[in-house]
Amino acid sequence: MIELTPIGVISSPFKDSQQAPRQGRECEGCSTITIFPEFRDGLGEMIGISHIWVLYWMDRADRSKLFSRRPDWIEDRPVFTIRSPARPNPVALSIGRIVAFENGIITVSGIEALDGSPVIDIKPYIPGLDCIPGAEYSALTHHDETSTRNGDEKSP
Repeated sequence: MIELTPIGVISSPFKDSQQAPRQGRECEGCSTITIFPEFRDGLGEMIGISHIWVLYWMDRADRSKLFSRRPDWIEDRPVFTIRSPARPNPVALSIGRIVAFENGIITVSGIEALDGSPVIDIKPYIPGLDCIPGAEYSALTHHDETSTRNGDEKSP
């Protein structure tokens, strides 16, 4: 049995999935992550940390799907090969740039979470550990020719 306890909540300008960008780096706005009081000691002072991994629960996602398709795709794709929110366990992983930090509230840019999304965990983004030179992703090009190697799909 797995038991998760949210450590906080995200306040975001995105009220529904139609407002949210496909990837957080596509948006210029900021969101706030409010860490619940009982977990704030785990934040320390956040000195020397410019970016964080934010793991949150996509609580409004469809959990019944193993395949998903965007309107501009030719065919369905397996959910474990794409970043669709529709999946059995809708855990999101986003990198946020810290804009401000005060009293257990972290203001970040680059997060596509919907307003009210529960935060599961945060971790520091460590370039030497988290960036893998030479890593590849070409799964989308195996499906159709509307895709590019970096996973950003072109419209037909």
